[in-house]
Amino acid sequence: MGSHQRAKGAGGEREFAGLVMDHLGVRMVRNLVQARSGGCDLIVCDTEEGPVADMLRRLAVEVKRSRRATGHLLQKWWVQAMEQAQADDLVPCLAYREDRQPWRVVVPMSFVRDGLHRGEGVEWTFTTSAEGFCALVRELA
Repeated sequence: MGSHQRAKGAGGEREFAGLVMDHLGVRMVRNLVQARSGGCDLIVCDTEEGPVADMLRRLAVEVKRSRRATGHLLQKWWVQAMEQAQADDLVPCLAYREDRQPWRVVVPMSFVRDGLHRGEGVEWTFTTSAEGFCALVRELA
């Protein structure tokens, strides 16, 4: 990955963390060890407390910025998010944004409602806006 892509990725992580702060009042920070040892892109700041912060701590947040998000790329990103979540025993969460487009957030259907299908492909997910995601987290907390 080139330095431009890394910078775009880091900027995307900060941008999405800012949206979470704006909508939920919970500070998420870049997981700086993830570049070396794997791990999700964003983690809840250690000092954050409360039910919303606890709900966000259940998620392995993977953040992607891309010129375009093709079906192939979404599938690839979702597999990466699932593998990362499974390694940490968390729920996968993929936040992505195409150039000049709003953020989209992908979570498993089983996160939205217990008992819904737990299939592994991206076809068994729920996709919403960043605002919709934040409303869902607040509701589930």
